[in-house]
Amino acid sequence: MKEGVLLLQLGSPKAYTTEAVKEYLLSFLGDPHTLGSPPFFWNPLLRYIIAPSRAKRSALKYKEMCEIQGVTEMPLITHTRNFVQGVQAKLKDRAFVRYAFQYGASPSIQEALDDFVKEGVKKVRVIPLYPQRSGATSVSALDQLKENRAKYPSLDFYACHGFADHPAWIENVVQTIKTYDKDSSYTILISWHGMPQKRIRLGDPYESDCQKSVLAIEQKLGRSVLVSYQSRFGVGKWLGPSTNDTLTELGKAGAKVIVVCPAFTVDNLETFHEIDIEAKKIFLNAGGQDWQRVPCLNASPKWITDFANHIALDLPCQEL
Repeated sequence: MKEGVLLLQLGSPKAYTTEAVKEYLLSFLGDPHTLGSPPFFWNPLLRYIIAPSRAKRSALKYKEMCEIQGVTEMPLITHTRNFVQGVQAKLKDRAFVRYAFQYGASPSIQEALDDFVKEGVKKVRVIPLYPQRSGATSVSALDQLKENRAKYPSLDFYACHGFADHPAWIENVVQTIKTYDKDSSYTILISWHGMPQKRIRLGDPYESDCQKSVLAIEQKLGRSVLVSYQSRFGVGKWLGPSTNDTLTELGKAGAKVIVVCPAFTVDNLETFHEIDIEAKKIFLNAGGQDWQRVPCLNASPKWITDFANHIALDLPCQEL
């Protein structure tokens, strides 16, 4: 009998309408994992003030992103589906592969688990598509799975999360960088997704996993990189330096940059809009000479092949 492989991705609004974005924000920001045990008044504040006002602004960004990319479907949805279909094609004789989104888009975790039952799968390897582990991402994904497991007594789950320094992932990230790194005069900036420092102090492994990734990338690449953090939200101190501050200083110095965002396996609003539009504008307005941004791995053929051959069925797992 084939083994099951469930690949979990954060999610996306189903469309760039204000209502769809609001629904996504309520789900995403309403998850205690996202902000790390928010205060008791957070949910009513989110539902009646934050989500309605933020949804209007975010919907405009999603719309602009889709128009610039020339697509109608959210890129995160498209790239995730294409990647997983590619992995399934590679593993067709060895595993039954499905994907699910934690928030917003379909299929949901429950819909994916229904497919495993229909297919007669008994053992499911669960891999959150986050290279770096965190309570806000990989742990959140696995906890959502646990909430559904009682409905599926026929399925045995094995959690395998985190591939921050896995040779197959590092090799693919470095190869994409090398495609753009033709001139040593460029500064390579790795922009990680942000994280409140409080979560790190409480033991979240995200920063240490990012550091593992940087060391492995530098070793394979044969040169050093700069590191920054993007996507700050709310108050409190976050990991730094910030991407926007770093790009401002590089711009003032008249630098040429290559920006890489390896916290994401597929391109999304944080890369297509926050980096390609907002951060690029900050850099060039500050005096930067040239800008390059390395795409995420998305559904590149080599990444699909290497993930299927070296990660999907080989990543160490523990019974969930």
